[in-house]
Amino acid sequence: MKQSLGLLEVSGLALAISCADVMAKAASITLLGMEKTNGSGWTVIKIAGDVASVQSAILTGASFAQTRKGLVAQKVIARPGEGIMPPAPQAEITHSTPLPISEPIVEHVVEHVEEEALAEKTAIAEATAAPHAMQLVTCNLCLDPACPRLKGEPRSLCIHSGQRGE
Repeated sequence: MKQSLGLLEVSGLALAISCADVMAKAASITLLGMEKTNGSGWTVIKIAGDVASVQSAILTGASFAQTRKGLVAQKVIARPGEGIMPPAPQAEITHSTPLPISEPIVEHVVEHVEEEALAEKTAIAEATAAPHAMQLVTCNLCLDPACPRLKGEPRSLCIHSGQRGE
């Protein structure tokens, strides 16, 4: 059976991912990938499959994007000529595997999370190295370890109750 090619261009990466999810759930297609275009934050979603499935998926994705005011363009090429379709990927990408994205956007998030984890580990190490420096805080108003007030008790029991607002 001859494969067809479907292209859906939307405004924004988040909408592109949502549209790709909706299209993969609507029809039996292969997601070839997403490509960020130059300018305006547009993203092209590329799909392949039999003609009816691709048409159905593109119509579903286009209506989904249009309701969110992000549809730019849509196109279904029923039987593209030689050289138009990308070569068959070694591992076929379906709706159950992650989508390849032309630009890695996750690296920045991973670096940020790794920095936070390192900072948290450092804080824990410092806290365990000097246990005498940490004191139990019972008052959530003044955060003074010497305050006898417990969380939930009247504010008047706080040793700093008359000093607020200074």
